[in-house]
Amino acid sequence: MGYVMELMDGLVPLQSLMDSFIEATDNQSEENETPHIKDYIKQGGLRRRIRILCQLARTLNQLHSRGLLYGDISPDNIFVSDDSNYSEAWLIDCDNISIESHCGLTVHTPDYGAPEVVRGEAMLSSLTDCWSFAVIAYQLLTHNHPLKGGFVNDSEPEVEDEALCGEHPWINDSDNSDNECFTNLPIQLIENSKLPSLFQQTFGLGKVSAVARPSMSEWLEALTEVDERLFVCHECNGQTILSLSNSDLEGASCFFCDSAIDENLVIFEEYIKVSEQEKQDKYPELDGNIISTERKICLQIGDQKELKRLMPSFSYDKIPTDHIQVEYTDTMLIITPVEPLNISRGEDKIKEFKKKIPLKITNRGNNNEPYRIHLGDPQLTHTFWQFRW
Repeated sequence: MGYVMELMDGLVPLQSLMDSFIEATDNQSEENETPHIKDYIKQGGLRRRIRILCQLARTLNQLHSRGLLYGDISPDNIFVSDDSNYSEAWLIDCDNISIESHCGLTVHTPDYGAPEVVRGEAMLSSLTDCWSFAVIAYQLLTHNHPLKGGFVNDSEPEVEDEALCGEHPWINDSDNSDNECFTNLPIQLIENSKLPSLFQQTFGLGKVSAVARPSMSEWLEALTEVDERLFVCHECNGQTILSLSNSDLEGASCFFCDSAIDENLVIFEEYIKVSEQEKQDKYPELDGNIISTERKICLQIGDQKELKRLMPSFSYDKIPTDHIQVEYTDTMLIITPVEPLNISRGEDKIKEFKKKIPLKITNRGNNNEPYRIHLGDPQLTHTFWQFRW
């Protein structure tokens, strides 16, 4: 049987994005030691890369949720927007897709095959998809192959083959530093997120036990949280992940140039308020009745975002009732409810709003009490978003 695919326009292989960065690194001069950093930012920076990976993770998660696998995932089979202002990501060669229970394939692209497949001990599966995705994600974010550190690169070719079979530690192994790598971008670029632990889980225990690897839904959730917490530096245009411990922005700075954080940035923080009845019945040990989910969303002037429940699945974009649209212009912050919203100022009386709520920038800082946007019945256990203006 044949198959039909959409005709792609304005897209290039993901490999070309990686190659252009390597070329910039190879051509760096003594006068300018880090042109590759500027090139990284010019290519769309961390945000574009995270959004490309989000789209790829969502697609693979949809396949896996249907009992399918892609199989031969590589940067040549992933096409992304040619324009660095966009982050489209599409898989080609749909004949790679297979029903997992019927898959008898071992085809893989060098550097991206899971160790058990490279050794010839296992067939392709959703678990090998998760390995290939993690390799591509690590390469795209830091431009290092996770298994090719200093030891492997300085050794004979057969040592690289051994590394791809899982016989040597990965470059950021928490138990063995023999294969560390000090070139290109460090993993500290993404340290204020769940991503380092997912990489450790994949290339540590997941190297020897496929079932220990994070699922695509875990990757999707972690990547989406990073996208929500990225802020742009107005000095170098680089993007940095806001630390979870930074609610008041004190001490926050750009990862690339150490410039101070944008003082106009607004942070939306997610909480769960437990009703008094439910607290007594189910959570008597709680100190108070407000629980932080540790989820934060950064908003800068010019941004337009949606606050919605984080659901790492194909239904992520199909449940609109809990969405809140927020837009930050030069003059105001505009909150647009999809359905009637309940808003309070701190513990003050809750008011219902059905239309757009404009908050003028000239009034910012006039009140220390934060705003709270309540989702659901305020008398019951519900989620609310808190921000200061």
